[in-house]
Amino acid sequence: MTTTHDVHALCFGAGRFLRAVLVPAFRHLDLGVVVVQTRGDDFVKQCKQDGCTYEVDTVQRDGVVSTETIELVDVTTLGSPAHRDALFARIPQLSKLKYIGVGVTESGIHEKSQAMKDLAKFLVSFSNAHPAKHLSIINTDNLRANGDMIKKCVLANVPADYAAPFATYIKSQLTFHNSMVDRITAARLHNNFVPYAEPLPTKALVIEDLQKVLPAQWVSIPGVVIRTEPGALDKDHSLKLGIANATHTAMVYCLALSKIANTTATPLLVMNYLDGLYQRDLAPALLSQGIPQDLIDSVYADWSHRLRHQFFGMDTFFVAQNATAKYRIRLLSTVAPLIETNPNYTPSAYLAFATASLLRFLTPSEDSFEVTPRGNVFVGHMDEVPSPEPLEWTYVSGLTANLQTGRYQFRDGDDGQIPQFLVKMTETSKNASPEIIHQVLALIGGDLVNDSRWINFALDVAVLYNRLHQHTPALEVLAEVVNQSTIPLADQAAIAKCVEKAVADTWVIDVHTHLFPPTHSSLMLWGIDALLTYHYLVAEYFTTSSVSPEDFFTWKIQAQADAIWKHLFVQRSPISEACQGVITTLNALGLKELVARRDLPAIRAWFVAQDPSKYVDLVFSIAKIRYVVMTNIPFEPEEAKYWLEQTPYNAHQFKTALRVDQVLLGDWKSLGPALDLRNLPYTLAGVKAYLLAWIDIFQPVYFMASVPASFELVDAPLDVKAVQPSGAMMFQHVLLPLAASLKLPLALKFGALRQMNPRLRLAGDGVAVTDVSILTRLATQNPKVKFLATFLSRVNQHEVTVVATKFQNVHLYGCWWYCNNPSIIQELTRMRLELLGTAFTSQHSDARVLDQLIYKWRHFRTLLVEALVPLYSQLHRNGWAVSATDISRDVERLLGHSYEEFLAKTL
Repeated sequence: MTTTHDVHALCFGAGRFLRAVLVPAFRHLDLGVVVVQTRGDDFVKQCKQDGCTYEVDTVQRDGVVSTETIELVDVTTLGSPAHRDALFARIPQLSKLKYIGVGVTESGIHEKSQAMKDLAKFLVSFSNAHPAKHLSIINTDNLRANGDMIKKCVLANVPADYAAPFATYIKSQLTFHNSMVDRITAARLHNNFVPYAEPLPTKALVIEDLQKVLPAQWVSIPGVVIRTEPGALDKDHSLKLGIANATHTAMVYCLALSKIANTTATPLLVMNYLDGLYQRDLAPALLSQGIPQDLIDSVYADWSHRLRHQFFGMDTFFVAQNATAKYRIRLLSTVAPLIETNPNYTPSAYLAFATASLLRFLTPSEDSFEVTPRGNVFVGHMDEVPSPEPLEWTYVSGLTANLQTGRYQFRDGDDGQIPQFLVKMTETSKNASPEIIHQVLALIGGDLVNDSRWINFALDVAVLYNRLHQHTPALEVLAEVVNQSTIPLADQAAIAKCVEKAVADTWVIDVHTHLFPPTHSSLMLWGIDALLTYHYLVAEYFTTSSVSPEDFFTWKIQAQADAIWKHLFVQRSPISEACQGVITTLNALGLKELVARRDLPAIRAWFVAQDPSKYVDLVFSIAKIRYVVMTNIPFEPEEAKYWLEQTPYNAHQFKTALRVDQVLLGDWKSLGPALDLRNLPYTLAGVKAYLLAWIDIFQPVYFMASVPASFELVDAPLDVKAVQPSGAMMFQHVLLPLAASLKLPLALKFGALRQMNPRLRLAGDGVAVTDVSILTRLATQNPKVKFLATFLSRVNQHEVTVVATKFQNVHLYGCWWYCNNPSIIQELTRMRLELLGTAFTSQHSDARVLDQLIYKWRHFRTLLVEALVPLYSQLHRNGWAVSATDISRDVERLLGHSYEEFLAKTL
């Protein structure tokens, strides 16, 4: 390095991303930049020859290429000891240095790499020369938490005798920013020194700055986005990995096999295939990570637009490098969490084709391979299709492709484990069995191999791979996959059969229950006695029994159950929905013979023999429940003790919801003692602090409250000094602001008439028509608060369904309590489908007894089929093609996915 004049940024590395994105960003701020090539000196020589400048080509959408000349203060190399020593000798003079750029490729970020050793040595020397100088380290290699990884590598290379003071220096003076780069960048034809890039995307460089150390001018740099909120950059990475990177990996092997050398020549068929992969696999996977659907869609739309650039693309063979690693990191890591968390998800035919085409690309056409310092080099062969031109080229150092002969070289990792496995497989058999493909997937993916859906997926991949390996052109196979995936159902009988299967097979999210996990033992209700003494049956029992409620409630639970069984099931036919539910449940549990004998003692004995934890799994499996949302009330000491003791529980099956009736209604008989336990004042601030404490404990998915029929929504002026403020004041000035600021939806259940007959206790609640305008006013006045709503009275249903069509922040769910009867469910479901399409959650169980999940969902599924079949049949009669994929997608939405989309969407 010849000068240190006005050096503000020093870049370790000279890669295309760094030169096309980060260095121009530094220069936009008029910073002096030095680029340090970490290996070799070819870029250094060329740049010095050009007067310490280099060029960046940008290909505009109309094909015009604009060239920007980037000026540097200097350029040097770490590739020789003399140059390295010269750089380090100048460190005391770098008094104006503010930034360290790092661009050494993903393979250079590990503790033993020379680049990380050199960076550590530089930073140690800089800390001695400039102990009070702050530096920001910004990376352009696309790894999650890349800043954290570089920090770890640096610390691992600090001399032991300096580790403690350097750790202090890092904490006070160094910020290792996590970052993401997203600009498709190749090289100018016949000149690898010039980056050849697409137009600058809006998020070309995303930098995490949680400590807000970057100057405000950074937000003015074109293509640069600064993230100051924790977790925001993780979403950016997930979106890039799960959309841009995943679709690139999914498309290039088919293109390469088809002798399509550049993505600019991508056929429409391939774009349609990517759309299907996005809709069936990638978007649901990203949504399951809590990323809003509208954000996912906008990122995919932007990426599709970029892919369709007529004049700029990437070498398909270049992108196809490191196939196994890219498949694992980009595709498998995106969909794996969805497989683990959503039993409704089945990897699509599109993903099967992406996998099969990748394996076909990695299948050597020759037995031998060449051993090189960079890894084993294999030879593959493209499809026997016409070649656009007799082109041979080196797509990366040491690897060539020839469109005329169809021959290409490739590497896959250091040793090429997968290609070696595939070539041995093809030596012994023409066809790859599903078991063999399953072994390959196990080598690539590992953890998913025992999932039955992954085993079935291996069968799909095997079928496609065998066709590809037997010389059927990749595009021909792809056309069949796309056509079959969208083939319409033939007639109304096929539609009915498809709807019935989709509804029966879809696992549901039960968005509102009163259930508890087995670890909360005193609160968990299950078994025959709990079923028989459920308040529906207690109320039905008293309609004809001469026993007084006062006497009945003195009996032990078993005696109550015996009386109800005898009165409603033996002396009368159990034809009510509540009685039918008990019979359906016992039958589904395999107790049909005991039910036929009316043998309650034997039924009771069967339940006694069950292990509660295993029984939860059994019920969830029979009812096909993904998870339930509980009703969690911190004001009830019996429940609060479990949460305060941090009792472990199966959170993947039981989600929490914070019930706040006491706040809504101003119930100071409950609020006062609860606040006392935390030494909080009886004020708005005290109530807010109490709720925040329990939000931290519960981590709820939403607030919820039962809104009685008598409730009135009134304006309550703020009075911060008020003691025991009214429910209206707490609702308006505590609950609603918390819901908005924390983005916690508020689930409201309207219309209960509490204690219509107090003698019946819990069974004494009734129903009354309520004022739907309360919901309308809440939605209007609080557009940033999401309201989940359900109404108890049949009379209110039409009005509230119309309300739901008018507000983005209102979502209807379920047929609650007295509406949970077949005749009313049929009416409500059909009406909602006609007015809302699939933009509602069709049911929730409201179960208080675990076993009720079985009958409530089994009965509802039958009714949902009856509601859907006529609607799809009508579409079919009028010429609209209906596919099995369409029906499965719609049913999944009605049984929980619309709820997930509502929670995830941005208002």
